Amino acid sequence: MLRTQPTAGADAPGLDGARVAAVVGFLVFVELTSGIIQGMMPALLPELGSVLHVSAGDLNWVNAAQLLAAAVSVPLFGRLGDMYGHRRLLRIAVLCLAAGSVLVALSPSFEVLLVGRVLQGPLAALLPLEIGLVRDRLDTAGGRSAIAMLVGALTFGASAGMVVAGLLRQAISSVHGVLWIPAAVTVLCAGVVFFLVPESKVRAQGKVDWVGAGLLSVGLATLLLGISQGPKWGWTDAYTMTLFAVAALTLVAWVLVELRVAEPIVDIRLSVRRTLFPVYAASFLLGTALFGAQTAAVLFVSSPGDKLGYGFGYDALGIAWLMLPSGVMAFVASLFASRLFKLLGGRAVLAVSGVLMAIGYVFLIEGHDKPWQFVVVNIINGLGVGLALSAMPVLIVESSPQERTSIATGIYNTAKTVGGSVAGAIFAAILTAITFKGTEIPTIHAYTTVWWCCAGVSILVAVSATVVARPRSSVD
Repeated sequence: MLRTQPTAGADAPGLDGARVAAVVGFLVFVELTSGIIQGMMPALLPELGSVLHVSAGDLNWVNAAQLLAAAVSVPLFGRLGDMYGHRRLLRIAVLCLAAGSVLVALSPSFEVLLVGRVLQGPLAALLPLEIGLVRDRLDTAGGRSAIAMLVGALTFGASAGMVVAGLLRQAISSVHGVLWIPAAVTVLCAGVVFFLVPESKVRAQGKVDWVGAGLLSVGLATLLLGISQGPKWGWTDAYTMTLFAVAALTLVAWVLVELRVAEPIVDIRLSVRRTLFPVYAASFLLGTALFGAQTAAVLFVSSPGDKLGYGFGYDALGIAWLMLPSGVMAFVASLFASRLFKLLGGRAVLAVSGVLMAIGYVFLIEGHDKPWQFVVVNIINGLGVGLALSAMPVLIVESSPQERTSIATGIYNTAKTVGGSVAGAIFAAILTAITFKGTEIPTIHAYTTVWWCCAGVSILVAVSATVVARPRSSVD
């Protein structure tokens, strides 16, 4: 791929140190808002499902739909950002986020809610676009610091969003009323991106792989639909088998297309590099444990313990306080992650993160009868998640060509969101299949099955880290 370097001008202004710091601050604000929006939804999900009359299993689709859209939009936005400017695509992503947030706030039905969540998919493209922009503007040390700040803002925002949702729910009479607040904040983010963030200088040349994007969308959508509907229709039902067949054929066609086109939407050859593939595998697994189990966790703690034998009957604010330690510890981990990189190396930090998450889930399987047990688990898991989210982008950026930064980090986000969406569909199937007789209410065994899955993939994250190759230009 060819790169061009335009002269400084309106679209690529020269920036002094203070201006660079200000721009990073603006991007941190956008990521913080992104995290808050993501954090608010889990806390509100049980009540939203009750208002819209959605079963526990189907509620997993609220997150899975957004993650599915993210899986496609992240590499597409990353590619377009490299070609036409990261700020330009940041603007488009924020506008999509605003439109989706409005639909979610309206959501008179489950179908409209899902459409809104799909439109919120480009939210996941914000971070790789921002990483591409700061790498364009900063040196290696400055880029590391900026990436850590962006990841920290995202993780802190996600935890703060849960508390914000709970507090707003205490003050606002309806769950839909609460959802109008993040919809309004996205307008402010649009103003920041449109007027306060400069454009990146470096450009890539080439074409957009629209065929690849379409095949990936169809393949993932049919795969997830087949997984989620399997327990209802039957795994050998003609409709289920047709969906799996279409998914398999489409994804195979997608791989063949990606290997032949000059500029693929997902660079498979880049993905399978010895220095990158294990990190992408770990990203997929992290998404499985992080996003896939999120809905199950909030459904569990909101369940009435006196009626079902598990759960604490918490409302949105109770859910927020119980889950807050996870986000806080993830933010804390991101603050000292760069020091651990120097002390242990990125690969060791990633391995430690997987071990911590596995310990947390095993602890949860053994003890989930008291709220304090969830607090302990969220502290342990939060540290693991924060280290993983900080280590992966750094490992990828340092192992990829500079002109492929957005695409390389976009593949990372795609792998992570695909992992979350696949796990969301699988866990939806588990919560749908293991229920009290004659009801759609999951039993405690459904939740422990989900947690065993998360513990297993966390161990695989640690294993993936041990086989990450050292990039030639890196001393790690």
